[in-house]
Amino acid sequence: MKRIRHTMQWLFTAPQEPVTTRRVIGWWELRRLPFNVILGSIGFLALLLFTACIESAGVLQPGEDAVEPLALLIVPLVANAAYTGGWLIDAPLRRMRRSLSPSFTPQLFGLGLLFSLFVVSFPAILWGSYRLLQLLNVLR
Repeated sequence: MKRIRHTMQWLFTAPQEPVTTRRVIGWWELRRLPFNVILGSIGFLALLLFTACIESAGVLQPGEDAVEPLALLIVPLVANAAYTGGWLIDAPLRRMRRSLSPSFTPQLFGLGLLFSLFVVSFPAILWGSYRLLQLLNVLR
């Protein structure tokens, strides 16, 4: 538990001062692997929940896939392209606004991580809710 807390503190620690373009890019790139591990882990669990819920809901026709296999390949690529967008926004903003707080970088990272987690979890949340409503006899 202590290791997880330490890792989370490190993830959200601001870049060292002075905050240069090189340091900002380095800060983001050092966190790419942990970002992918977190997103991949939650995404995998969400995929399992989504699959279980959609298959048990009785909405799939025989031979129909619950998941488009191509989507499983595209999602990580899109997530990493969007992740790169973090430092593509952060670094130029820092050159334009020298007074920008160092804490802006971890805040931007946090917002991006939360948004990414929501996007990969949304199908599971949607179908989990649908299945729950079926079990409660609200939906058929």
